[in-house]
Amino acid sequence: MSSINGQRGSRFRVRDLATLIERDITSGRLGAGAWLKQVELEQAYGHSRIDVRQALEHLVERDVVESIPNRGYRVQVFTQERLQNIRQIRAILEVSAVDSIVGKAGADDIRNLNILAQAFSDAVVSGTATEQEQCNRAFHSRLLCHCSNGELVKMIFDLRDRIPLAVRRENNTSVMLARSAQDHFDMVGHVADGNRDALLETMRCHVLGHKDGGC
Repeated sequence: MSSINGQRGSRFRVRDLATLIERDITSGRLGAGAWLKQVELEQAYGHSRIDVRQALEHLVERDVVESIPNRGYRVQVFTQERLQNIRQIRAILEVSAVDSIVGKAGADDIRNLNILAQAFSDAVVSGTATEQEQCNRAFHSRLLCHCSNGELVKMIFDLRDRIPLAVRRENNTSVMLARSAQDHFDMVGHVADGNRDALLETMRCHVLGHKDGGC
């Protein structure tokens, strides 16, 4: 029994370590193309070499890290093609998710969505990139809270989190951010009106970025 518990504990340690490393990659602390030296990761995260190696292999499977034969591991370089591929997949999923919430939002939901849309709009004007990301995520989380398919929502946010914050910053021009802020208000209006077709089209364009970006 102790052996089984030990294996289960090891899996949890590796999973948690992989989450921490991926979070640092997403935040930009570990930049694209950075080499991930196992001895440095051991010291930085306080884990054993075997845990570090298994966590890196898990991130290789998620395409967050790449393994270079005879050289080691490094953070994946995020190409524009991969960025657009992820956005296309997310657009399909998020359009499907919002389709299932039409008619479910009440007056309190509309009011809260408007508050969150305004918070993102304010962050676009005077907030940091991190504050913009937090406000944007809060809006989308609230919008999708009535989706009955929890696994679908998890997949959507997993895809969002695969795009490092540094990559988002590179693509988030002031024009695109302002347009995304207006998209939020438009989506709230469509939800309030029960305008399914307009909501789905606005969400699709919002995720794909009106041909030049996306939130």
